Amino acid sequence: MSTTVPAQSVPQRFRVFRHPLAALILGCSLITGSLAWMAETTAASATPSPLADGIYVFGESPTAHQLGTTYMVMEVAGQDVSGGFYQPASSFDCFYGEATGTYMTLTVIDSYAQEEHSLAMPLENSTVVASETSVANTWVPAGFHRLTEVTATDRQVLQTCTSR
Repeated sequence: MSTTVPAQSVPQRFRVFRHPLAALILGCSLITGSLAWMAETTAASATPSPLADGIYVFGESPTAHQLGTTYMVMEVAGQDVSGGFYQPASSFDCFYGEATGTYMTLTVIDSYAQEEHSLAMPLENSTVVASETSVANTWVPAGFHRLTEVTATDRQVLQTCTSR
C-alpha cells in the first residue's frame, strides 16, 4: 500500500521544483553535457604517437657499436613501442610501452632479475637536414641520437624482445 503525500503538506524548503518535467529536462541536460565533456577530454588525451610506424635505432653516441655506449632499438606500431636497450658485447634489457605526445612511457624488464621498472622518457624534437632545400623534424629520446642503419645486433635484440 503506497501513501501519497499532498503537495501542500511538504514544506516549501523541500519543494525544489514546482514542475517535475523541468527537473527531468535539467537532469538530462546536465548528464548530456557531462558526457560530451568526457568525450572531448578523452579525444584530446588520445594524442597520436610522434613516431611513425617502423623500426628505430637510437644511440647515446651518433656512431654505432661504440663499447660502453647504450643503444635503443624499437619497433613502433601506432602508439605501442617495444624493443630493447643494449650495449655492444654486453647484456640487454627489453621494454614495452607507449609513445604519446612528447613522452614514451616504458616498462623495462631487467634481464637478470626479470623485474619490471617504469620509465618515463621524454622525446625531443630534432631538426634534420634532409637535403639542401628541405628540413625534416624527427623525435628522439632525450640524450640519444637517431641512427639510420639497423644492424644485425639491433635486429637480434629486437627479435628477442618482441617475441616475449
